[in-house]
Amino acid sequence: MQPRFGLPLMPFYFLRHGVTDHNLARRIMGQLDIPLNERGRDQARAAAELLVGRGIGRIIASPLSRAVETAGLVASVLGVEVVVVEELKERGWGVIEGSSITARPHDILPRGAEDVTLFTQRTIAALAGEIGEGAPVLVVAHSGTCRALRRHLGLERVEGRVPNCIPLRFEPRRTGGWREYSIRGTSRVMRPEEKPEN
Repeated sequence: MQPRFGLPLMPFYFLRHGVTDHNLARRIMGQLDIPLNERGRDQARAAAELLVGRGIGRIIASPLSRAVETAGLVASVLGVEVVVVEELKERGWGVIEGSSITARPHDILPRGAEDVTLFTQRTIAALAGEIGEGAPVLVVAHSGTCRALRRHLGLERVEGRVPNCIPLRFEPRRTGGWREYSIRGTSRVMRPEEKPEN
C-alpha cells in the first residue's frame, strides 16, 4: 500500500516502556536515561504475554535504557530481534528534565527543549523507515512517541493518557483513516470526514 502522510498503510504495534521511579515521582524524564524499576520489568513481562501469537516479526526501540530493557524482555518471550533506532528517543525537554511535571509550561518552550513539530517529524520519519510489508513491527518507545503518532494519524481528538506497558495496535481502516486500540480492546477511531487536511 502507498504511504499516507509518510507512514505505510500497514498495521503495527506500540508499547510504552515499563514504569520507572521518575514516573512514580511524576518527574519529567525527556531524554534522561532513567532505568526501569522492578515493577516496570514485571509490566514488560506481562505485556509480552499479551503479544504472544500476534505475528510480530521484530521490535524497534528507542535507545533510552527504559525502552531497550522493555524491548529485550518482550523479545525474549516472542523470540524476535530488537533493532535500536536512535531517532525514536523521547522528546527532549531541556532544562526542565528531572523536574516535577508541574514545571512543564503549556504556552512557552523551555530552554533547550525540542519543538513539538520537529519532534513529530523526527518520530514519523524514523517509523516510516521501519514499518513496511511483512510481519507487523512492535515499536517500544515513549508516551511522547505515541502522542506524535496520534497527532500524525489524525487520532489526537480522542487522545488519552499513554499507560506504561499496555500494548496498542494501530491499523489503517478500509474506509479511510486509522484506528488505535489496546490489546484489552479499547478502540480510538477517527472517521474519514474528520481527518485533518495536513
